[in-house]
Amino acid sequence: MAVRAGRGRAIGLTVPKKVVSETDGTVDSHYSVVPSIEGLSSRFIQERSEGLRARFRVRVGNACRDVVVDRDSCRVERARGRPDTEIKTSPQTWRDMDEGRLSGIEAFAQGKLSLRGSIQKSLLFEPLFERPDAGALRFDITDIRIRKTRISTLITGPKDAPPLVLLHGLGASKASWLPVVPQLANHYRILAVDLPGFGASSKPRGRYDARWFAEQMFGFLDSAGYESAMIAGNSMGGRIAQEMAMLHPDRIDAIACLCPATAFSRRPGLWLARLLRPELGSALAIMPRGQLKSTIRALFARPGRIDDSWYEAALDDFLATWKSPRARMAFFAAARHIYMEEPNGEKGFWSRLSLMGTPAFYVYGRHDSLITHHFGNKVSRFVPSAQVEIWDDCGHVPQLEHPDRTANCLLDFFDDVQASAEAL
Repeated sequence: MAVRAGRGRAIGLTVPKKVVSETDGTVDSHYSVVPSIEGLSSRFIQERSEGLRARFRVRVGNACRDVVVDRDSCRVERARGRPDTEIKTSPQTWRDMDEGRLSGIEAFAQGKLSLRGSIQKSLLFEPLFERPDAGALRFDITDIRIRKTRISTLITGPKDAPPLVLLHGLGASKASWLPVVPQLANHYRILAVDLPGFGASSKPRGRYDARWFAEQMFGFLDSAGYESAMIAGNSMGGRIAQEMAMLHPDRIDAIACLCPATAFSRRPGLWLARLLRPELGSALAIMPRGQLKSTIRALFARPGRIDDSWYEAALDDFLATWKSPRARMAFFAAARHIYMEEPNGEKGFWSRLSLMGTPAFYVYGRHDSLITHHFGNKVSRFVPSAQVEIWDDCGHVPQLEHPDRTANCLLDFFDDVQASAEAL
């Protein structure tokens, strides 16, 4: 199939827009913010804390309180010390969340809520408390085990809907999918994972190549109780999605690959990559924040589309994970295998991909500085049945830079796959 330019979609949503704080702690005469925050301790669901210890700072307009969870207890106190994460929003948005009309994920995706500190821990906050069911997105953060490995997973969407697994890129986490989760969850059972070695998941010893990740994800599907699923992956997650479709096509209903990592035909310095061991990366504990921020900003065609508060929160999360020697080893091992993968020959990536029959959708960004959009042409040659789009105004992370367009395209593709399967 010929490569097509991206379809016109509603793209008014950026992630996240700046939060405008209101000047007082009340929304109207019948609702006051401070009592609603302080009342959280009485709505604490003890069995969901699972030994969690965290200090959540909640800023609503001018109101500020710390919600402290200490294993099986919860208390609310005035702000002091350094929190694990800070959640900031307006009184009206807080009221909508408090009364069950809006979830934190939806508020974040709509630019009504900003975060600092650990995004991972901020995702744990909302499910800890009872809230009215008034139409807001309901979600859980849970660990799904593959033997001794824990896979931290955000689960949402109708329980009886077809499963859609979301796989993040190198160095990222399930948080990179948050802007599109609310739309996708209207139609599918969403399982957004932290891949082994990344985010809040275990950091086991392993090869950290595409096949190893794919086998881990099939174990994940087994533990989650699914014989098959649809997969969407960004960057390294897209490479894993393709590997899953090539290994066990009977278990993968369709794949969507957003700027997927792939086997490079030109690999200067390959001899050096073969000599360098991932263990060397464990010693690189210091990562300059400014340099890392510049690297992340370069992933986007227009970095200004993403509010600076998101960059800071993403940096906080990444650097917290980077403190773990095992996390650093996983990062370097995965990066090394991506670079070293053999592109050609009988067992080469492109030869294997040409045999893939799974319905597939690919998106490439013309301004992607990591995975050039020219790979879109190559995919079309090797997999003629695949849908391939090149977005002129996009970099390496479509779901962050163009969340509305990404969600709409994914829904169109997966809905078409579902309709075709039902027609057989």
